[in-house]
Amino acid sequence: MSDRPAREVVLAGGQLLVRAARHSVLARSGLQVVADVADAATAAEAAQLYRPGVVLVDADISGGCIRAVRRIVERAPSAAVVVVAAELDEESLLAAVRAGARGFVPETLGARGLIRAVEVAFAGEAVIPRAGVSTLIDQVRGTQQEQMSVDGLRLLLTRRESDVIARLREGMTPKQIAFELGLSAVTVRRHLASIARKGRQARPLSLALESTS
Repeated sequence: MSDRPAREVVLAGGQLLVRAARHSVLARSGLQVVADVADAATAAEAAQLYRPGVVLVDADISGGCIRAVRRIVERAPSAAVVVVAAELDEESLLAAVRAGARGFVPETLGARGLIRAVEVAFAGEAVIPRAGVSTLIDQVRGTQQEQMSVDGLRLLLTRRESDVIARLREGMTPKQIAFELGLSAVTVRRHLASIARKGRQARPLSLALESTS
């Protein structure tokens, strides 16, 4: 097993046609796909058997992406696990990194982006999209928070939530905010939902304080 070439890849999860397309892209770049599997359990087995340099795990893999990442890391710790998702999602990125993934690649980067990510992973470097770096920095710092007035309530927001609400006040749409901050529209909507939830939680407290004044 130690004599196997280092530039080997295991493809795990995703629809059959998607895996076939990725297989073709990798092969044309001179990389060898030693296994092409559909679910989390088989992915871990393939990683343990072939000891590839990189394992590409689809975010929608059968059996669960985070479960797949953990199993692969446990059975083949030398392999760099890179999660491939339809778009960059901060929560998914953090969950994957915590589980042991070396990187996270949105499909929006295209074939060249995928190859570049694999090459970076082979080199032993982390594969993190530029838009996701600030998310990891915030997490390392303990997710810095700041107070901001929203609808007359003083809410404790994360830096990213503050960025989103500030631009919303400027009249930007969620789609425009996503483009400017390098996020997905889904992530922007999640931040807005989080802010709204914090507002609902703070309002009963505010009313209770007013009733006792």
